[in-house]
Amino acid sequence: MSTDVPPQARAPRRPLLVALGLLAALLAVTAVVLGARGEESAGPSAAAATPPPTSEAPAAEPTARVSEPPTGPPAEPTGVVADELPPSRAPVPLDGTAEVEDRVAATVTAVEAVEGTGTGPGNVAGPALRVTVRVENRSTEPVDLDGAVVTLTSGVDQAPAPTLGDPSAAPLTGTVGPGEAADGVYVFTLAEDARDLVTVSVGHEPGAPYMVFSGPAR
Repeated sequence: MSTDVPPQARAPRRPLLVALGLLAALLAVTAVVLGARGEESAGPSAAAATPPPTSEAPAAEPTARVSEPPTGPPAEPTGVVADELPPSRAPVPLDGTAEVEDRVAATVTAVEAVEGTGTGPGNVAGPALRVTVRVENRSTEPVDLDGAVVTLTSGVDQAPAPTLGDPSAAPLTGTVGPGEAADGVYVFTLAEDARDLVTVSVGHEPGAPYMVFSGPAR
């Protein structure tokens, strides 16, 4: 008995194989096209994600300027020096009269040896000199004595004598009218053996020259 298949039975297989081949080719082409499109769409994004290299150099750090040393002589000081004392007139005897520009005159009317007393810090009772000073206004304008200063020193080295807050002390104060005078009383602690030479300095207002009196207080 023969097993050969008649040609009519094998004929339908060829169109099926052809169709399958065409379908496979079509799928391959489709895959290629889709892949190409994906690369095109992904290309700009990837490029955008990576920043382009920059060619700018880093900014240079500022360098400190070195100031040139000043040349020439130093500038003259201006204004009033805080520690500079006002000028003083030439000393006159304790019983003399000192003047400031024919405007103000001063005299020491009394120098008395007393046993000073006082209370509070810096006040130590003991031997002292009580000095009475008179300031006369020889000008045509009032003179303010609220800033008046009176000091006493001893010896050739002019050692300062501390001011004592004795009850009899009455410093210069207030205003002195033209042609008038005012008295001030000051008490200074000073040992008896330091009175061979004393110097009394009177400044009637801040910045004015001191009127100076010097001599023995015995």
